[in-house]
Amino acid sequence: MTICEKFKLMMASFADIKAAIAEKGGTVTGGYADYAKNIRNLYSNDTYAPQYQYPTEKSPIMQYLINLYNRITFCYAVKQEIRQAIIDGGVDVPDDTPFSEYGDKIRQIQLFEITTNLIKFRQNENFSIQLEAVGGKPPYKWEHSGYAPKGMNFSEDGLLSGIVKTGGGSAYPSNDWTVTDSTGKSVTKQITVSVLQELVHIKVVKDTFIYDGTPKQMELHCEEYPDMTLTVKYGIDKLTAPINAGTYYAQLSTPYAYRAEDFSPHYLTIERKLISFNAVENQFAVYDGQPKEYTLELSDTDATFNISYKKYSSDDKNNLLLAAKECTQNKPTEIGKYSVIFGFYGNYRSSAYYHYGTLEITEGQ
Repeated sequence: MTICEKFKLMMASFADIKAAIAEKGGTVTGGYADYAKNIRNLYSNDTYAPQYQYPTEKSPIMQYLINLYNRITFCYAVKQEIRQAIIDGGVDVPDDTPFSEYGDKIRQIQLFEITTNLIKFRQNENFSIQLEAVGGKPPYKWEHSGYAPKGMNFSEDGLLSGIVKTGGGSAYPSNDWTVTDSTGKSVTKQITVSVLQELVHIKVVKDTFIYDGTPKQMELHCEEYPDMTLTVKYGIDKLTAPINAGTYYAQLSTPYAYRAEDFSPHYLTIERKLISFNAVENQFAVYDGQPKEYTLELSDTDATFNISYKKYSSDDKNNLLLAAKECTQNKPTEIGKYSVIFGFYGNYRSSAYYHYGTLEITEGQ
């Protein structure tokens, strides 16, 4: 490679170094002699003065060789300054590293930056969080501006600690954190402070009731705060207090700053009320052209039930399900014997799903 070719390669390497400094967020000022200073400014605020200045051109043309020699000597000296600046930035540059690779070495320099992205801790729990930074020259000194939740302590070494007793479920984004290294170089980053909801434990005291026509709610107890107001919505309709028999999915809400741990799934159950009744199994009525009805005496007159009729068959009593399919709720009016099948529904139940009886309409005397 000729001297001119080497010189062109060196100029191309300087151009790549300039591009690498810019890619790392640095500012390129001055000439080649200032490149080492520009590199150091990426990671330090140390005062640094270039050791070499670009040589003054000599004339006339007979001095060409002297000028070329001075340029090469200057470039070599600046190269050494740049190499040392890269090494001081934490990147190894062996002696035999081609100058054309210095730009890539600069791209490997660790910038001085804050690496903590989020500060979070839980309400009413003791915490200790260390803010983190990389690059620069330790030791670091930290500063904070913005809103600090009451109970959060902050020290210059970047340690956050304490117990925050309020504000659970809230985030405070307008917090600026500044770290300064031993050279005086500073970086600032906005980091959100998030106070997580305090965990509480909810115990189910009672979740099963028997229908009695009054609204029902689960009986709950917060172990940490017995007087805590708890709100529960039930079922897909989000009822406050169901009345009717059924099973309802319970959706618990705690005050905003708190969160129930491991509560779901829970259900409120309102069981159907057990009904007792008295009835003569085989009943008779005298024909008069009017509809006749099988009669029951109930323990709760509000109980809901169905009574169905069909023409009597001796097999009906032993095949209630099949007989029920042939029944209608139309009360019989004609002379004859009828099978009667009845059962309770809605909020009521009895000892069996179906009950059997007969109703016989006879001719009057």
